[in-house]
Amino acid sequence: MPSRNALAVLDRPLSTLPRFVLLSAFGLGLVVARVASTHSPAYSFLAWNLFLAWIPYTLSRVLVWVRAKNMHSAWVGAVGLAWLLFLPNAPYLVTDVMHLRTAHGAPLWFDAVMLMTFGWTGLALGIESLAIVAKLVAAKAGVAIARTFVVVVALLSGYGIYLGRFVRLNSWDVARHPGWFLREAAEPLVHPLDTMRAWNVTLVVAGLFVLGYATMRRPAAEPAPTDPPG
Repeated sequence: MPSRNALAVLDRPLSTLPRFVLLSAFGLGLVVARVASTHSPAYSFLAWNLFLAWIPYTLSRVLVWVRAKNMHSAWVGAVGLAWLLFLPNAPYLVTDVMHLRTAHGAPLWFDAVMLMTFGWTGLALGIESLAIVAKLVAAKAGVAIARTFVVVVALLSGYGIYLGRFVRLNSWDVARHPGWFLREAAEPLVHPLDTMRAWNVTLVVAGLFVLGYATMRRPAAEPAPTDPPG
């Protein structure tokens, strides 16, 4: 039988979905307005980055569905691994603020608001996605394990953002060039003192992710509500 906790998560109204759609539409509208007024495609890459940020949120909902349907553990593992690989794409949008500069004809304040909109949307998608999966972990293994899970995943996401922003790896490289991906990803682990930026980025981004999670969510990784006794 499907887990009652998993079903409870699945059956909750998707109240966050309209908010994320609205935030995404607002950000995309700013990009369209900017391109139309400046005749420059600058910052159009934000649309693709936003699409990537939606993938982990979607996979977290798929993971809930797979658990609720009591499907084979191989499916749970495959979807969970895909979710973990794509999760850094959501908070990655925060680092796009690095592209802010006085150029391409638009006011600096407009570009700042646009980049902050995308950064906030990506961070919110990542936090909600992590919260969904953490509740599944809490229902299965307890709140203490789920809290540890949140911190570990935040650290892995911070490391993933370093790999994406500075090493220029992406989630697709795992499937396309697995050997090369693993070598590049392991470099800071093999030579930790030569790659201090990797650890600085990892810790700072993970800290933002965890604090954002703690601020936006209920106390860490509460288990999903169960049905009242009938």
